[in-house]
Amino acid sequence: MQQKAEAGDVRWKAFYKFAAVAALLIVLVGLTDTVTSMLGGETRVNSAVDVTEWFALFQSNRLGALGNLGLFNILTLSLGIPLYIALCNLHWKNHPSFAALSLVLFAMGTAIYISSNTVFSMLALSGQYALAGEAQKPLLEAAGRALLAQGADLTPGTFMGFLFTQSAALMMAFVLLRGGIFSKVTAWLGIAGFGLMLVFFTVAAFVPSQFTTAVMISAPGGFLLITYQILLARRLLQLAR
Repeated sequence: MQQKAEAGDVRWKAFYKFAAVAALLIVLVGLTDTVTSMLGGETRVNSAVDVTEWFALFQSNRLGALGNLGLFNILTLSLGIPLYIALCNLHWKNHPSFAALSLVLFAMGTAIYISSNTVFSMLALSGQYALAGEAQKPLLEAAGRALLAQGADLTPGTFMGFLFTQSAALMMAFVLLRGGIFSKVTAWLGIAGFGLMLVFFTVAAFVPSQFTTAVMISAPGGFLLITYQILLARRLLQLAR
């Protein structure tokens, strides 16, 4: 029994290192997203960008188009899954119910977001549009508008994914606050950061006229979460030793 417990502990320590790397990659992806958005020029809400503008952006600045339609969010949420598994395991003894619920909600939210997001469908459609004749272009534009209505990033089409993941993140931050494994500073950074980002996603999706205000809200939230992820990674590496 003791040998089995020790073997399990070693495996989890290896997984904590993996989760720490995932947290640092989340930071890297977030910084790349910020730089790409800044280089893209004027910030506009996605619902205000016409389908022909998206097609043109895919041809002139593919990374910018992919980022604006949610590629970096897909990467960030996917990287978050091993991180939440590690956090759930660490808090399983004292807070199993909320830790497990947070993991389930985060995984569900990630699946909802990825399945509703249409960034890769728009990428394929833009390639067809660039080669299409004048007769086919109206049909491709109509298909593009349907895709944008279904799952353009930061619109009602992708909001449920953000609602689930940000709610799960807030719940896990409160678990960290009471768990005693991570510092209270780390937990409060997560609570404040994810709270601000939930406000940002809500305003961006349902009050697009206030998108500039929403971006101003997201800026401090993003900074807080970068610090939060770095502190998570640091503590996970300590636990892995």
